[in-house]
Amino acid sequence: MSNFFKSCALTTLLFFPLTASWAEISEEQAEAAIKTRQGLLKVVGYYFGPLVGMARGQLEFDGELASSNAEKISQLVQMIPDVFKLDTRENGISSGALDSVWTNTNDFAQKATISSEAAMALSKAASEGKSSFLQALGAAGSSCKGCHEEYRKPQ
Repeated sequence: MSNFFKSCALTTLLFFPLTASWAEISEEQAEAAIKTRQGLLKVVGYYFGPLVGMARGQLEFDGELASSNAEKISQLVQMIPDVFKLDTRENGISSGALDSVWTNTNDFAQKATISSEAAMALSKAASEGKSSFLQALGAAGSSCKGCHEEYRKPQ
């Protein structure tokens, strides 16, 4: 057998299990993917919570904390398209994601980028003072809402 055929056979044997595992994922893999997504979004909420509290006057405005939290949110939001790559719709496990996450992946990723950029702008604005922070928080909140409206099941 020539080296070319050996290479082709080896590539097929190595590649096939990867494609099969992505096409037919187990319930365990689907659960892990969903828990990862939910965990990431909970961490985003953890950092967003104090910002909302500052905006509502429930917490004293702290520009340094607001800037730091917004920067972390920006970094985390960039990960959202990655943790949604595995399409878990066929496994019958309920999650908060709409089918459009996987049928409109480019827009979904673009919205995550927009949210990340809005969070970075919020970080900068927070260091400039409360007034700038409040304006930028509105824009960041709107970018999050835009994604939720199209890609998250109503709660």
